[in-house]
Amino acid sequence: MSDTTLRQLKLLEFLPRHPFKKSPQQLRSNLTSIGYEVSERTIQRDLVSLSTKMMIISDERNKPYGWSWHNKAQGVNPVMDPLEALTLSLAEEYLEPLMPSKSFNRVKIFFNRADHILKDMNKSQIKKWRDRVRVVPQWQKLIAPEINEKAEAAIYDAMLRGLQLNVSYKKRGAIKPESRIVNPLGIVLQGVVHRLICTMGEDPENPRHLPIHRFKSAEWNGNKVIEPKDFNLDKFIQDQNIGFLLSKKPLNLEAVFEAQAGFHLTETPITEDQDLKWLDNGKLRLKAKVQDTSQLRWWLLGFGAQVEVIKPVALRVEFKKTAQTLGKVYK
Repeated sequence: MSDTTLRQLKLLEFLPRHPFKKSPQQLRSNLTSIGYEVSERTIQRDLVSLSTKMMIISDERNKPYGWSWHNKAQGVNPVMDPLEALTLSLAEEYLEPLMPSKSFNRVKIFFNRADHILKDMNKSQIKKWRDRVRVVPQWQKLIAPEINEKAEAAIYDAMLRGLQLNVSYKKRGAIKPESRIVNPLGIVLQGVVHRLICTMGEDPENPRHLPIHRFKSAEWNGNKVIEPKDFNLDKFIQDQNIGFLLSKKPLNLEAVFEAQAGFHLTETPITEDQDLKWLDNGKLRLKAKVQDTSQLRWWLLGFGAQVEVIKPVALRVEFKKTAQTLGKVYK
């Protein structure tokens, strides 16, 4: 590859995406910093030539004139502008616990690039803003289980290609893993735990869900996946209680909150049509039609004595028994 081609590739990397722009003088400074000594005239000539083949544009409406990637440019790698860098920097905190390790490592280069751009902007208001923004979990944060990255990568690859796998899987409480044949059907991310929805080779019609961190090895056995007839991932999740759904029948919840505990419902409702009213005693009464889930119980129990479940009666009885059991535990 000639020096001219390499220089032009670097030139393209330095171009921002519209509406940001760089003048030939700024681009010359960028190229000089990495060892390419060229004139502004040469840079301008390169840009005019490249614009006939690529989505780069010249903005000469206002001084200083400048060049940029078109804001809809695809299949190219324009330099990240500050807002894009900020967005990626924030997205990293959300995506890391959701993505398979190998896949996350492959895209981490983009997150690193965003961080470098923000670090170089010492006087930028955007960098200052990023330095003062954090993402914190709403619930108790758990450390992700250790995962065999090779097995994880093979499982995700098999999902993509529709391949059957020979695996080594260690059941909960087992001393040694077992060799099995599995048909990958789907993957569910549940907090820090990733679950493989699959069928076993000897029972291809009955899907189950297995934590991916319990797979010790996985490799393609040369066969295609055998998928159950009319398999539906969403229906399986609901039927198997993966989403903590305890009953398909919703609950008509009525609960009374102490003012401090229930105030957040005035700003972040539990449902769009909740009925929330202040009582004469200063408490808040909530009425809402909600799903019958484990998460609902954990949420209510988290308030301790600051909430009283009124209805449905069955849920009130359940909470009463829980309170009695706790009383015995802490007696």
